[in-house]
Amino acid sequence: MGGRSKRKEDAAKHIRSRQLKSGTIHQNMTNIKKIGDSQVEIEHEVPAEEFDRFFKLALKDFREKVELPGFRKGTVPERMVLEKIGDAMVLESAAELAIKDLWPKILLEEKIEAIGRPEFSITKLAKGNPLGLKIKTSVLRPIELADYKNIAKEANSAKIEEADISDAEIIETLEMLKKNNPARQVDEEKMKDAVRKNLELEKKRKAKDKHRMDLLDKIVNNSKIIVPDILAISELEKMELELKNSLKDMGLKWEDYLAHVKKTETELKDGWKDDALKRAKFGLVLREIASRENLVTPEKDLDSQVDKILLEASEEDRKKTSRADLKEHIFGRLQNEMVLALLENLK
Repeated sequence: MGGRSKRKEDAAKHIRSRQLKSGTIHQNMTNIKKIGDSQVEIEHEVPAEEFDRFFKLALKDFREKVELPGFRKGTVPERMVLEKIGDAMVLESAAELAIKDLWPKILLEEKIEAIGRPEFSITKLAKGNPLGLKIKTSVLRPIELADYKNIAKEANSAKIEEADISDAEIIETLEMLKKNNPARQVDEEKMKDAVRKNLELEKKRKAKDKHRMDLLDKIVNNSKIIVPDILAISELEKMELELKNSLKDMGLKWEDYLAHVKKTETELKDGWKDDALKRAKFGLVLREIASRENLVTPEKDLDSQVDKILLEASEEDRKKTSRADLKEHIFGRLQNEMVLALLENLK
């Protein structure tokens, strides 16, 4: 995230410099008010001359679509286009164009870490006048991060359990494999060696995952973190989707699962709230450490991984997949892995 932050800062300076030169930025046009711990309300006014530019762009779009007798599409005079569709429709379209152009600039200029979808409301909309906007958005608050390096060093100094595999475990796994593949003839000694290696790898993986989670838990418990409601809700939705996909892979229906555990969907999700909150805190800690350590996956590596996944996917899955969303997901996963690798290697 550090690289992204630097790019944001550079972009903000560039935009501010360009706007100051063009005279389109007005410091008094933006007022920001804090709402609770994780929301802000932004009041902004687009100057009349700037809004007029968006009005002309919107009118041009309508002109290319409107058809009137005696005129080819795209050649109807603007006056007649306005007479046909009315000022109100063009003003609304102009406001949408202005919002799309303005929102990223506000985020950069005001250094707002917005999350989720903002709520826009128009407070002033009239031809020849400034455009008045009120925007409410959830934001990430700075977290008071614990001394993660010392916590990691202390945790890493503790002895990690060896991945010892007993003969009983090997025999049990071997018998299960024979039962599932009764017709298959195998060299039992070679099979025992393969089973032992697989069990050792699985135990090491579980021990590594547990160590990482314990490490994150200690950092989270010693940090001060405000989790916006939208992040906790997002984690709940992810947990639900993960379970539904798991059940689908096993050929089970969601409704049958709820009947089996004797809970409604609401009751089930209520029981996940603490875990969802913890997952959200883990994510914020990983993000903050990545930013401080300037851990960023190169764009070419991201594109390479995205290409690989899309090429291996079926045509149907490729059509349903958003490349941008997939890239963002891979970026987060790789970034988290870099942070965790850094933490577990601190001595």
